[in-house]
Amino acid sequence: MREAMTEAEIHRLGVQIIRDELEREGWSILDINVNPKINPQIIARKNGTLGHVLIRTACHPKKGRIEDDYIIARCLEHASQLRAVCFFAGVRVSHAEASIRGEEQYMGTPIRGEGILVAYSGLEELRPEAVMTARGI
Repeated sequence: MREAMTEAEIHRLGVQIIRDELEREGWSILDINVNPKINPQIIARKNGTLGHVLIRTACHPKKGRIEDDYIIARCLEHASQLRAVCFFAGVRVSHAEASIRGEEQYMGTPIRGEGILVAYSGLEELRPEAVMTARGI
């Protein structure tokens, strides 16, 4: 029986995708937290730079974004205290088969055990003046 992925599974998938991407880019993963209510989701280090990565994952047609400026402000403050750089990763997932067939109405429902298409355009460094970017505005 085909079952849609849960919100928690979709978020964990997004965290895994970003973890894998960071490792490919040479980051050493120090800690991972898949709970979307605890930030950051990933703490990593590369070339002496400590990075805190906030991750949000959404289903097609949306892309993961941070809804609350307070979350960004708290993460920036915490990262600053640790001399870390704060990043945001917005991920979009789509049901691959529906995408290939052009069935727009089903693309936003990823199915367990079936193909997933991922849209991710890289890490965005978060700065106080860039809060609106992370919110997708």
